[in-house]
Amino acid sequence: MTHARKPRRKQYRPRAIRAPMLVATDLVLRPLEAIIDQINQDGTVHTDARGIPQFRAGDGKWYESAGAIEGVIWHFEMWCTRHDRALPLEPLRELHIALKYLVPIRAETMAGLATTMPALRRAMATADPDDQTDLLLQTQIRAELDAARATGA
Repeated sequence: MTHARKPRRKQYRPRAIRAPMLVATDLVLRPLEAIIDQINQDGTVHTDARGIPQFRAGDGKWYESAGAIEGVIWHFEMWCTRHDRALPLEPLRELHIALKYLVPIRAETMAGLATTMPALRRAMATADPDDQTDLLLQTQIRAELDAARATGA
């Protein structure tokens, strides 16, 4: 008693295969992880002549750590809003505050970062590349707007 099946009329079109964003994730998060690793190992961060915490990015240039971490936080906050999911960003916010205002970093913050960073890496690595590009653009726009507000333009 088999039932005859109607032939499929809709053409099969396989979805485009997206490669995971492993390299892009590493480019974004590896410098942040290097800052965290240095704090865990030495209890120090690299600073410029004025004592402002700095990090070396993948392009070999030095950038302000607090500003870069703030940009990563903005990126993930927008990602959470867009996808209606929560990520553990509080330890990253605490690290940003400590580096921005040059206050000691608490042990609880460092312990929280140990669980936060793998979650952020996983979220970014499995994300849609087009979505991540759009989020990057929105983060850059927000940074430019904040800079314009700060200068009074």
